Amino acid sequence: MTTYARLSGLVVVIFAQLLLIIHCPANEKPPREGRLMMGFYSYSMSEMANRSDIEVSLNFWAKELLAEESKKMNIHLTETGAILFDTVEEMHDAVLRGELDMVVAPPLLLAKNFKRNELTDGFTGMLAGQKWDDILLIARNDKKIAGVKDLRGKKFLMLDNDELAEIFIDTLFLTQFKKGYQKIVSSVQQQKKASRIVLDIFFNKADAGVVYRNAYEVTTELNPEIANTITILDYYPIKSRNFSYFVHGWPFSNDLIKVALTSLKDSVKAKQILEVFKTPELGICKLEELDKFEKFYSDYLKLKRTAGK
Repeated sequence: MTTYARLSGLVVVIFAQLLLIIHCPANEKPPREGRLMMGFYSYSMSEMANRSDIEVSLNFWAKELLAEESKKMNIHLTETGAILFDTVEEMHDAVLRGELDMVVAPPLLLAKNFKRNELTDGFTGMLAGQKWDDILLIARNDKKIAGVKDLRGKKFLMLDNDELAEIFIDTLFLTQFKKGYQKIVSSVQQQKKASRIVLDIFFNKADAGVVYRNAYEVTTELNPEIANTITILDYYPIKSRNFSYFVHGWPFSNDLIKVALTSLKDSVKAKQILEVFKTPELGICKLEELDKFEKFYSDYLKLKRTAGK
């Protein structure tokens, strides 16, 4: 290489560095770039809206809101998107293929299908005042139902495709009767929406059922007479119906958690989207919180074996 060629190359390098200095002030670093592809379990969101509305809201959230807010953390999301999955097994396979950076699903399903080293901390939607969205066992007041012991032969409503709610109820019945709930109640009807279960019990189409606190309270606010007709018999404490975690190794997880817990709460767009999902606030979601659900499931299996069922 000639002396002239070496000098020309050096000039190009210096010129490129000068451009960086011009466009990036001394106190400003070049933006970090990456993607954010999110996977959502579809069935646990059917309470909020129909599938098409959910897809529109989620993709708007990913492509517009999070990308916009991430810029405040000097992060440029070059690719964003949201994908709905009908099973968490399919979602897990997508993570193994490197197609997802974040997963959103019920905590029990995440605990059962993901290894802990595949995920890292995230955030989750919560009720106003950081209130938990507990699973409730409810019943009509006029049926002389004071507890699980009084549910023998009653008409029962169960949430469709909700394993955690079913295990909660079955645990109560196995503890009381040494038999699963389906062998004790007179009939079991599945419903997709918890709000529908509240209304069916209120209008005396069933005697008892399982719902989420948010659906119960929203329905009660619309019709205060429901609170005088329906009693909460028991509950299982749960922060949110869905937990959100980042895939392990995603470089911006801590930054996006900060965005979710600070910037988003003041964003008009964020408030509109969170309203669609009936979770007006966001809270931290630690990975170790899955341990509780893993133990709950393990204890349930032991209880079933002890009962011989």
